[in-house]
Amino acid sequence: MSSGRRFSVRPARGFTLFELLVVMALLGVATLLATGGAEPMLRAAREQSWIERLQAELIRARSRARASGTVSIVSFVPQQQEIRFESGSNTRILALPAGFQFESALEASAGEQPWTETLLFFPDGTTSGLELTLTSAGRRAARLRVVAVTGKIELSPWEPLPEADAGPPA
Repeated sequence: MSSGRRFSVRPARGFTLFELLVVMALLGVATLLATGGAEPMLRAAREQSWIERLQAELIRARSRARASGTVSIVSFVPQQQEIRFESGSNTRILALPAGFQFESALEASAGEQPWTETLLFFPDGTTSGLELTLTSAGRRAARLRVVAVTGKIELSPWEPLPEADAGPPA
């Protein structure tokens, strides 16, 4: 016997929890981009990408010297905001991003005179040695050190620069 009632299955109304979370995440990203909060993160990512490229180019210069049996020359030229990689007749130039600077012990001793720091990679794997500090527009610094005897390239992670003293409060 049938009671005459029929039950119909209707789809549930509303949104799933997953759909709500996706929308909230998208709104958060849109807000971050709209307020400019992403700029420091993007700048940090660009700085890290550039420093990794520099390290890769230095490794390439060392490898090229060992493979070719000739000296590879790397010149850091801050006046022209570039790094030159020379190996035989091949010259590549890596431009510094806007706001990047080199600091060296040579610069401090030379005063205001223009300087160029040169690094030599020899065919036996050794180098002339180098120690520089790179500073970025984002007020961060990384130390580059190339060990003379081993040719090992050491690059410290980016660290915030100490704030300059504003002087005593008035």
